[in-house]
Amino acid sequence: MTSPADETVDLYLSDIHNFFQTPEVDPFLGENIEASGIDQLIDTMNARPSSQKGIGSIVIHLPEAMITPDLPARVRTAITNYCNAQIRLAVQKKRETWLEGRKALRIGLVFWAICLAMSLLFEEVIFTRHAVGRLFGEGFIIAGWVGLWRPAELLLYDWRPYSREMKRHEEIKAMSVRIVPRVAGETS
Repeated sequence: MTSPADETVDLYLSDIHNFFQTPEVDPFLGENIEASGIDQLIDTMNARPSSQKGIGSIVIHLPEAMITPDLPARVRTAITNYCNAQIRLAVQKKRETWLEGRKALRIGLVFWAICLAMSLLFEEVIFTRHAVGRLFGEGFIIAGWVGLWRPAELLLYDWRPYSREMKRHEEIKAMSVRIVPRVAGETS
């Protein structure tokens, strides 16, 4: 699928609509394509090490009868529109994750403070110098930290896939696109 020399991804499609839509699997055709062209492209990009040079172009192999003179321009416009829509969606999801994280952090901090107070209450007031007091005190401390787990996860990790998705779609928009006739029997 990828040519390392010129950093090109070759996509073998039976219809240009399969660039964005997953084709129906038809065992009688002899093809086992289970993903759309854009999904194949993103999978290829995600499988590459970050130190490797980026992909610069996409070559779409189509049956010759489907290639028209205006097709490359239409595909370029469709890719740009698709990527812009996906970027807007990822920005929205990232924003929602940050908002949810901040809300969860407020709730988590209140819960943590309550647990800390309960820990001090059990250790210092109710069960002074007693193993039960220490047991409950440590239990409340642990529960308080567990209450901060989800906010930390949201604010540290959960937004990152959306940033990566935005970057991927920006990279796809910058790629050149060529459409070439597909030779009979040619597969990925």
